[in-house]
Amino acid sequence: MRTPSAPRKIAMISTLLAVAALAALPAAAQSTPTSPYDRLFLSFAEDATVVPNQWWEGQLEYVDGDGVDTTLGRVVVAFQPVRRLEVGGRVGFGSTDTGPGLPDGRGATDLDVWGKYHLGTFGDDTELAAGGLVTVPTGDNTAGLGQDSFGAEGFLAVRQRLQRAIITGNLGFRFNDDGNVFGVDLQGKTSAFLGVGAIVPIADEVSFVGEARVESARFEGGETDFRVLGGVNWRLTNRGMLRGAIAVGLTDGAPNAQFLAGYAANF
Repeated sequence: MRTPSAPRKIAMISTLLAVAALAALPAAAQSTPTSPYDRLFLSFAEDATVVPNQWWEGQLEYVDGDGVDTTLGRVVVAFQPVRRLEVGGRVGFGSTDTGPGLPDGRGATDLDVWGKYHLGTFGDDTELAAGGLVTVPTGDNTAGLGQDSFGAEGFLAVRQRLQRAIITGNLGFRFNDDGNVFGVDLQGKTSAFLGVGAIVPIADEVSFVGEARVESARFEGGETDFRVLGGVNWRLTNRGMLRGAIAVGLTDGAPNAQFLAGYAANF
């Protein structure tokens, strides 16, 4: 395990404080009903729900990695073109700040496109969904903004509604093609991932989001990516929501820290 950097320590402390504050909330505050627009961060696509109509989100993201720090602007879009089916995508543009021997750069990120089908709600409390996601290597791999590798994943997801929260889970496999980053060739392999989370209302317009997600190495010689996240969905209006989150990496294959802020418009 690597020694935590200063941003990572700050992110870890912030996440722990958020969890502690959540645990201290009175039961009445936690029992507020959740909005159908409350969504996850790390597993946005692999969530067992679909947007009621449209989701348009602009995000700002900063990633503190080992030797490579990344600043991004990203767009996330999702639609429900037919009943129970969500299709969506996300792509960004950003810059990297690297250590000695590696080139800084600016450019696009890889493009993710997904589709999933809501299988239904069972017993009034349990939602199930199944879907797939394709990663298109549109990112600038010479600047560390992409991996020059096609990827395809399939997943199953569940949401369980409790009295005071929604518990989520997802699992799946990703097939990774060979790639290249900073001039280094990567040999792709099949990875497996698992995500769990909770969405807990803490006020009429505010919900806490807690997540953990782990994925085995995507390339030969790589490391497992295991990170945890604490975030907030703050509904300003029926059609607008502020979203912010802090994630920390717990393994060498994950970034030290990840900071995300966004605004989602729902139509």
